[in-house]
Formats: sequence, C-alpha cells, structure tokens
Amino acid sequence: MADFCTIDDVREFLQLDIDEESKIASCMRAIVAATEAIRNYCHQEIELVEDDEITLDCWGGQRLFLPQVPVVSVSSVVEDGDTLTAGSDEDYQLGQHGILYRVGRNWASGVQIITVTYTHGYETIPDDVVDVCTRAASRAFQAGLRASEMDGVPGIVSTSLGDFSVSFGAEGGGGISEGVMGASASRMLLLSEKDTLNRYRYVAQ
Repeated sequence: MADFCTIDDVREFLQLDIDEESKIASCMRAIVAATEAIRNYCHQEIELVEDDEITLDCWGGQRLFLPQVPVVSVSSVVEDGDTLTAGSDEDYQLGQHGILYRVGRNWASGVQIITVTYTHGYETIPDDVVDVCTRAASRAFQAGLRASEMDGVPGIVSTSLGDFSVSFGAEGGGGISEGVMGASASRMLLLSEKDTLNRYRYVAQ
C-alpha cells in the first residue's frame, strides 16, 4: 500500500536536509507510522483499491452499507449464493455514500451472507490527507532527532558543558490534554488533524 506523503513533503515542511541514510530511514518509518495512524483513525484505506472482495453480515432492510468509501464501482454482488444484476429494474442499485439498495425486496438476512466485489478509494490522495500525514510524520521524525541528540533521555530542553548542567521540561503536543514527553510518547495525530480527517472517517451503521 502507498504512503500518504513523501520524504520530499517532510523535507519541504521542515526545511531540513534529509539525505543521510539513517535520517532517510527514520523519516520513512515516521511516514509509515503516520499513514497507518490515519488509516486506523478513519477505518479507511483511502487510496484506490481495485476489485476488493468482502463478505458481509446483513440483517435485512433495503440498504447495505459498504465499509470503504468512496465507492468507484461495484463489479459483483452475490447474495446467499445467487449472483445479482445491477439496475433500477433489476436486483440492486449503487447509491451515494457507498450504499447498495436492494430493488423490490429486502436484502437476505444472515451472517457472512453477501459477497461484494468493488473498487473504492481515491486515485490521488486528497491534499488535506497529505497535509495531515506530512505534519504527523514531521513530528515523529523530529521526536526521533531530539531523542538521538539527547541520548534518549526525554524532556531535556537545554544542556551546557562548562560546570555541566541540564534542564528538563514537558514537551507540548499542540493542544489541551495533548502534552507529551519523549519520542515514544510523541502524539501521532492532534485533535485539529482528527477534525480534518473526520470527513473521511467511517462510522459503522
């Protein structure tokens, strides 16, 4: 699966050179972590997935909600072993928001009773998702750099050499109740970023 931003995105956002092998590896790890955090929060793949086959439970009614959106196309629907035909005068129709409507009757009721093959997601990752991923990955990357500079000791805000001294402080995470300390506790998604992602989030019906 593709990541939602690139090293170039992080490099441009932070205005830093990321060209050493260790920094490139650290940045890629941060990007992968940020991408997975977005997928997990949204319960969505987001990127384009073609001919994805899923088998769903259904408890009747005329509407069946497909879990991955946006739905680009539906190539096959099998209900309790019977292959259905799409069309307003046939067996089902695809509506908005990933809803399959049964025509003239209710969907069959049962566990793992309907199998759908469909294409879903965005061919090009939306700009706001790229932006959230870039910012989240940048924070994780910076947290790693700070941890490396401070030998892994969290909360150091300053050091000196003559008559050695060190100062500690809490690291702010960008909002109320979002303070964090240390690279391992670096918050991946801020509340403001979750607000941005809510438009892509799937809530089970």
